[in-house]
Amino acid sequence: MLTYRTYLNTDPPHLLRIWAECTGRPGLVQPLNISSLERSVLNKPYFDPKGLILAFDDGRPVGFAHAGFAPSSDFGDALRCEVGITCLLLVSQEYEKSQVPEELLFRCEEYLTSRGAQVLYGGSASPWHPFYLGLYGGFQLPGILESDTRLIETFTQHNYVPDARYRRFQLNLMQYRRPADPDLRLQFAQYSVCKRLDPQLTQWWDAVSYCESELLDYLLVNPATGRPVARVRFCKHNPNPHCWPAVGLVDIRVAEGWADCRVDDFLLGESLVRLQQDGISIVEAQCHSGATGTANLLTQHGFQPATGGVVFRKEKTS
Repeated sequence: MLTYRTYLNTDPPHLLRIWAECTGRPGLVQPLNISSLERSVLNKPYFDPKGLILAFDDGRPVGFAHAGFAPSSDFGDALRCEVGITCLLLVSQEYEKSQVPEELLFRCEEYLTSRGAQVLYGGSASPWHPFYLGLYGGFQLPGILESDTRLIETFTQHNYVPDARYRRFQLNLMQYRRPADPDLRLQFAQYSVCKRLDPQLTQWWDAVSYCESELLDYLLVNPATGRPVARVRFCKHNPNPHCWPAVGLVDIRVAEGWADCRVDDFLLGESLVRLQQDGISIVEAQCHSGATGTANLLTQHGFQPATGGVVFRKEKTS
């Protein structure tokens, strides 16, 4: 007999069992342990047990779904409860074609709308990543991986439509060679590149998202002012989704007035060379499908396309 209930403090072993039974499903870090589950999910300050629903068949855990909310528009210390997200839905393989996925999704929607959600999303993409950062989809959450056909089918069958697509990239840093561009290197020959470990995070959302991750910044400093004109940020997660030392590219930021000076191109190349020297083998990156400039920059530096992701959207009906 199928039964459903919300999360209890004794449930982590059930979640790990379901996760392990989904071995082979795209995007999941395997194996998962309780420490990683705590760091990425259960210890978040906004974790609500009512948003995590488990399915049982005669007492055996067979699936779970987890709903949460987007951050405030300024990424301050609040959630936007009008924007609800079904972050993850996992069902043991033998139950994928049963009523379990549909019922779990329905219960997530009930929870989200009871808290005030007016718009429902399927899959979360960075930086809207309340849970599972580093546990699904690599170093950045890409929504739902396009190869995750079962989950995509679940959402599309329940009136969700694609809202945004994300491109993912991967670079084999062991084979990286910085693009030859003497003029660019001469242009910034007097600038210094500074490495900053565990930078201070000024936004609450960044702090709760990356509190258990290792962040690394590379800064390009203008010698005339002593101030950075560009920053490239990388992250490391535990567990590492790769068998080799790897990092994820979090973002590239350029100071006002420097957007057309190719500082991002120069600093990305410099940072990749330094990561290579430090023994990093793989770099992952992600961008919105409309961010053609970022995609072109990554491609110029040898990043290869990986399986993309999609976020689904559904308007609340009265």
